[in-house]
Amino acid sequence: MTSTIATRRRVLLAGGAATAIGATAIGAPAIVRAQTKTLVTTGYGGLHEKWFRTAVIEPFEAKTGARIQFKYGAAGEWLTSSIANKDEPEIDVPMLSLPVAMRAITIDGIFLDLDPARIPNAADVDPMFFDLYRRRAVGFNYGDFGICFRTDKVSPAPISWRDLWDKAHAGKLLLPDITAGAVLEVIVIAALVNGGSESNLEPGWAALKALKPNVLRFFKNNTEPVGLFERGEAQIGAWFSARSYAITDAGVPFGYAIPKEGAPVGVLSFHIARNTRNRDLAYEFVDFALSRQAQETFANGVEYGPCNVKAELRGRARARVPSAAQLMRIDWTKIQPQIPAMQQRWQREIVA
Repeated sequence: MTSTIATRRRVLLAGGAATAIGATAIGAPAIVRAQTKTLVTTGYGGLHEKWFRTAVIEPFEAKTGARIQFKYGAAGEWLTSSIANKDEPEIDVPMLSLPVAMRAITIDGIFLDLDPARIPNAADVDPMFFDLYRRRAVGFNYGDFGICFRTDKVSPAPISWRDLWDKAHAGKLLLPDITAGAVLEVIVIAALVNGGSESNLEPGWAALKALKPNVLRFFKNNTEPVGLFERGEAQIGAWFSARSYAITDAGVPFGYAIPKEGAPVGVLSFHIARNTRNRDLAYEFVDFALSRQAQETFANGVEYGPCNVKAELRGRARARVPSAAQLMRIDWTKIQPQIPAMQQRWQREIVA
């Protein structure tokens, strides 16, 4: 099983470069509207917001005189808004997470096919973070999703995803709910470690039902677990590395492990609304965010991986951030058609 999953790590993201298509620009909207100096983008609270403002928003505003509005929420909400308001977008540059981004690039007329000539720094982005999206989006950063745990309550340290099913964790496990992201990863992981695959998730559903007695809470957002872990109400969970290390750095006896089967790679990507009033500014913003300086500042601050290959990790970030090539790659092309049913079944059979 381990070797099978390890092989998946070598599969290019959603087919990667092999499925890339040319960066053909979608034609300009029928009506060219006046550009403004205010741009709406999206993101997440906590560490992400802190360092995104420091690395990207504040220096970009200082450089251009533009005003950046930061919209909170979840990737699914932002995509829904982009679809509903495609003629008059409320969000100029949504930042979407996998797998929502994979759905976004299949919907015609919502987002631009990105023109590499207008994003010079895209030339320094690892091709898999551009080709993954068929150049309808470009990756900003990546992170790994593994096991976090209280080191004073969990011994020995977890080494496998199977350790989440240990009865010693009854009522002490945290797992994400749909709005927190990574639910689909949890379902796929449960399938893979129990003999299933992206095309056969049934073993995962059975395993997740068996796991329910261990679950303390399905958290709705990524700030919710902090207090639960700090107070010791929860002792183990599935979470992103940087958020786990933030608890460690706050002085809590807390650890993070990449399971032997692998940790899925998560990517946040920029998409530009096709009918944005601010097309020039949107392109300039994305290019700025992909610059070596912005990428280094964000990656070393939040301790997630940069998509710009020239960006260098230093000190603690270098030790904590694995290369994207080391992480598990889920085949989202197989998962994408199943997502609505997976979300409904999660709510009906696991959370309920």
